[in-house]
Amino acid sequence: MIKGNEIMTDNVQKNNQLSKFLSSLGRERKIPPLDKWSPSNITPFDVVIQDNGDWYHDGIKMTRQSLVDLFASVLWAQVSDGQKRHFLKTPTDNYEICVVDTPLFISGVDKVVVQNDEWIVFQTTNGDDIILDDKSLYFKEFTKDGLSEYRPYIDTRFNLTARINRNAFYHLVALGELVCENQQTVLLLQSGGKTHRVYYPDDLAS
Repeated sequence: MIKGNEIMTDNVQKNNQLSKFLSSLGRERKIPPLDKWSPSNITPFDVVIQDNGDWYHDGIKMTRQSLVDLFASVLWAQVSDGQKRHFLKTPTDNYEICVVDTPLFISGVDKVVVQNDEWIVFQTTNGDDIILDDKSLYFKEFTKDGLSEYRPYIDTRFNLTARINRNAFYHLVALGELVCENQQTVLLLQSGGKTHRVYYPDDLAS
């Protein structure tokens, strides 16, 4: 137990920081109005989102899904000097975290009918729904340990990007139509009365 002027260890400081962060959020699962918050403090926070979607705090994998979902509800990104920085945002602080690839991951995709229009809806591993409206859907090259591959992504709220997992993308292809336009493979998707095009990289199309 810390007494008087005793210097706290790094672990105690991090746990206190985590407790402060959680208490500022409450426990209800929802997306708060992050765009209306203007915190002035930027605080480094030892959270890492790996490229497989696992979350780590203080080097330890976070296994409580409810806690991961809570953190994901306050994810925020902004671009500074050409680099995207990720935060867990509260009304008073931006807690800067490390994201290896993307902070959100698509695990499911389906079509729903709203007011006679069919929409493609993506489901994240955190329970969010992302509607394919004017959002960009594209392939991007990802490199790790000297190996590169093209992965499908979709842009979503607050400058965040979500990666579409392999099985979800197979389902997405089944919902659309693969065509060849100007000698390039294109996935055509119908959502909200609009046609969306996903252009395949040459390496994938060959």
